Amino acid sequence: MQLTSTGQKTVRIIGGLAVIAAIGFGLKYAASHGYGRQIMRAIVPEKVSGLDAGSDIGNGFATGSGTVAFAGLPSDRPADLPGAPEVRINFWAWNSQMGCLYSNGGPVTTEGSLMAKQGIKVRIDRQDDNTQLMAQLTALAKGLHDGQAQPREGIHFIGIMGDGSGAFLAALNKQLIDSFGEDYRAEIVGSCGYSRGEDKLMGPQKWRDNPQSMRGAVVAGVLRDGDWNIAQRFMGDNGIPNNPDETTYDPNAVNWVNTSSYVEAAEKYVANYCEDRRVVENGKATGQTRRVCVDGIVTWTPADVTAAKGRGGIVSIVSTKEYTSQMPHVIIGIHKWNQQNRQTVEKMLTAFLQGGDQVLHHPQALTRAAQISQQIYNESGADAAYWEKYYRGVTEPDKTGVPVDLGGSKANNLADNLVLFGLAPGTTPETSRFRATYTVFGNIVSQQYPDLVPSVPPIDQILDVSYLQAVAQRAGGAQTAAAAAETNTYTGSGNVSRVVGRRNVSITFETGSATFTPEAEQQLQQLFDELSINSLAVEIHGHTDNVGNPDANQQLSEDRALAVKQWLEQRSASTFPQGRIRIFAHGPTQPIESNRTAEGRAANRRVEIVIGTNS
Repeated sequence: MQLTSTGQKTVRIIGGLAVIAAIGFGLKYAASHGYGRQIMRAIVPEKVSGLDAGSDIGNGFATGSGTVAFAGLPSDRPADLPGAPEVRINFWAWNSQMGCLYSNGGPVTTEGSLMAKQGIKVRIDRQDDNTQLMAQLTALAKGLHDGQAQPREGIHFIGIMGDGSGAFLAALNKQLIDSFGEDYRAEIVGSCGYSRGEDKLMGPQKWRDNPQSMRGAVVAGVLRDGDWNIAQRFMGDNGIPNNPDETTYDPNAVNWVNTSSYVEAAEKYVANYCEDRRVVENGKATGQTRRVCVDGIVTWTPADVTAAKGRGGIVSIVSTKEYTSQMPHVIIGIHKWNQQNRQTVEKMLTAFLQGGDQVLHHPQALTRAAQISQQIYNESGADAAYWEKYYRGVTEPDKTGVPVDLGGSKANNLADNLVLFGLAPGTTPETSRFRATYTVFGNIVSQQYPDLVPSVPPIDQILDVSYLQAVAQRAGGAQTAAAAAETNTYTGSGNVSRVVGRRNVSITFETGSATFTPEAEQQLQQLFDELSINSLAVEIHGHTDNVGNPDANQQLSEDRALAVKQWLEQRSASTFPQGRIRIFAHGPTQPIESNRTAEGRAANRRVEIVIGTNS
């Protein structure tokens, strides 16, 4: 029997949905069986120093200028909006969405809410499963493809971590485009907020004191997710290998127990989960088997609280408190629907970002937003006070009495979105924080899992900033709107007091000068991307070999460090404001290899990057 054209399309669509489901199962299969054995990161430090116990103060953020009038609290009664456009949204339980939740007044749009004032009827539900998020967006795309202007199935928008969006969209968009066409791809249109501490790598204090003690550790978490990225970043900053095969144990690398959710990661730690693993070294089986137990986790609130209160004994090793720009929230919808409902998208974003402003400037708005979080997330044992406390972030004793940092997020307003996506004056899309985090972590997941995620989509295929531009235009233009953006402040001087990462980078100069070679442009761009995902203070240390006059070498090392500093600052003054970068010149005094060989001298002609906080 020969299928009609409609029947053939149906088969293709069903096939596409089946493949989406298969991706989900495939991710789980890969998680349980492992892919590849590469050691992560393109840049591996040649030398690593330990962390000292310095203070975490000194780098901070200042709220943007301008006064935000209090808009009044929304009621808890559903708004009567006959004929209003309907939008369905799925969010994880995540405090960074506090402003967006506030704008809606509740799970459904309420009377007096900012969303009701825009004339939009929004329903927000909790969904923590990425596979389900993909399936729901696919269902909406299918409805559109079937000719429904407003599909009854599926959801219009989801919210996830921006640093994990590359892997998410790589899997989803391939199937959407193959099944329905290019116009049905998923795209990012805005951001509700940032994680500012609650997403973290937690482990024994010794990991914080000496990152090299992580070698041989077993960490539980969702692989290829945003929190996994935090660990990868920390390991990369400190030259610690990653074992991407979660079925084996490598005593020289960090090993993983994959979990289905961030909550399960904490549960496994609390339960002291252990399993038997085949031991490998240098990518080869040793023939030995070892029983290993979970030493640490990657997670976020409420699971960080669960781990601390349920068992304790682990602290925040590094988090989005240090990697402040790494994890923006992103709002993702289907390109076709967005284009056909442009006004609705713009009004929804307007309400969301006004909600961010209210939460940022008015404590009573944050308190109301926390009540809405309780309603939507329905987390067992978590009342409104719980969500408000951990939005702000606290240091509390764990079950063993050890103080540990828990929670910490920030709502975004329009100005923060303009800076994030490179639309504010002094920024560009090419040098934006979002492009940096999307690129850096897209490269990491592709490096670690080349078979599963061979590449991530180009950024111009997954990002549409035209909606934000329209919102900004109605708010008086980007110049005016961007004045309310938070700004980084750097009050310290000299060396950082707590080193978060230290590594040598290869930036090539013309012989005997501080002039970059043509190859240096790519090296500098990579350095720019990696430094853009955090707001830590940066030290640039210039070094030379011992050839030539020592005084001249001392000056040359300073000139080269200064050249790197100026390149970064000229690339983006908002990312590298005055005071963030400090330079140090060492000439030939700190070799890392012997100067007796050409290879050793080449290694000694280097720039060392140190990132950290200062008091």
